[in-house]
Amino acid sequence: MMIFVPDHFISKVIKESSAPIPKCKVENTDAVINLHLDDVLSAYFPSVMSYFTKEEPPAGNLLEIKFKELILDLLSSPHNESLCSYFKSLCDSSKTSLREIMESNFTYNMKLEEFAYLSGRSITSFKKDFINTFNCTPGKWLLKRRLEQAKYLLEVTDKNINELVFETGFENASHFIRVFKQAYGLAPLQFKKSIIEHIQHETVST
Repeated sequence: MMIFVPDHFISKVIKESSAPIPKCKVENTDAVINLHLDDVLSAYFPSVMSYFTKEEPPAGNLLEIKFKELILDLLSSPHNESLCSYFKSLCDSSKTSLREIMESNFTYNMKLEEFAYLSGRSITSFKKDFINTFNCTPGKWLLKRRLEQAKYLLEVTDKNINELVFETGFENASHFIRVFKQAYGLAPLQFKKSIIEHIQHETVST
């Protein structure tokens, strides 16, 4: 199960509920933050899954309440300092979240100036804030994130190379194939073939 909660929603919930953020030093965090799974979180995820076992999907306002519950549960845990630091940065920042801007738009083949414009920053401020947020340059982050998305699409869809290039923001097919092979050791079509062969092998074994 994957739950996607926008940064502005997290900030809004914390501010509206006046939930205290545990004292923590605001620091740069990775794109993926590992969570400490306590009894509260262990019980939370099955409670959300139970709503999707019914024929009708859960109401939007009900899911919103459950997402608010998740945020407040995470804040109440003393073991998630990195996440606490990230939450604090959301509430303290007066600028548009770079993470949210980049995650929402990395699949578009835009220039850095256009990403900077979307974030409400000058190109100089954008580059500086980007490195402070992601610990790498915008170019390196975009390449890595687009490759991750392309790999995911190869694993779960039957999209062809041109469709993958279009949907992940790469300039052209040859560039995409070259950098994908450098990153994962196989060309995209070879990678897809290896997935199919693995599935067939697992099916036969079963």
